[in-house]
Amino acid sequence: MAKRKKRPMRGQQGYVDTQKAFRIRKTLCYVLAGIGIFVLGLCLNKFEKSNIFTVFAVLTVLPATKALISVIVLLPYRSVEKERVEKVRGLLLGEDVMYTDVVFTSREKIMFASFLVITQDEVLCLAGREKEDTAYMEKYLGGELKKRMFGKKLYITKDEKKFHERVAHSAPAQEIKEELVLYLKSLMV
Repeated sequence: MAKRKKRPMRGQQGYVDTQKAFRIRKTLCYVLAGIGIFVLGLCLNKFEKSNIFTVFAVLTVLPATKALISVIVLLPYRSVEKERVEKVRGLLLGEDVMYTDVVFTSREKIMFASFLVITQDEVLCLAGREKEDTAYMEKYLGGELKKRMFGKKLYITKDEKKFHERVAHSAPAQEIKEELVLYLKSLMV
């Protein structure tokens, strides 16, 4: 029996594209279930709309809406190409940690970073789109890191060449706190 390919986890290459497809299918399943329940209720109750099945069908709208919102959040973004991921992976030293396909949400904005690299003293980000508001990203992520008292500098850029240079010249991590890694992952969509 052939092994099923595992879906990428948060922060792994291909996460955004696979999550979009998965969440679209999930949304369609909720919608089809709701329609199916409604039609079943009509058939069992001589085409009278006022029955318990109609109530159940209406209740499927809530999870369907939540699933649709998660699709809308990810829709504008695309996963980072494998070649770009391998190039950044080749620049990592020591225990540096790299995430890719990173989508963060705050109360005001949705932010996308192609890469997030944790080194000894810094958290380095490459903004995922040219129109990304890096000042806001820096304020948000910097604030979140300060709240949790992680003593890391934050560097965010839109320029891929500058990002590569910064990663290549940063001090390699001897050890990354697991709390930092878990916290950053918890901020990702």
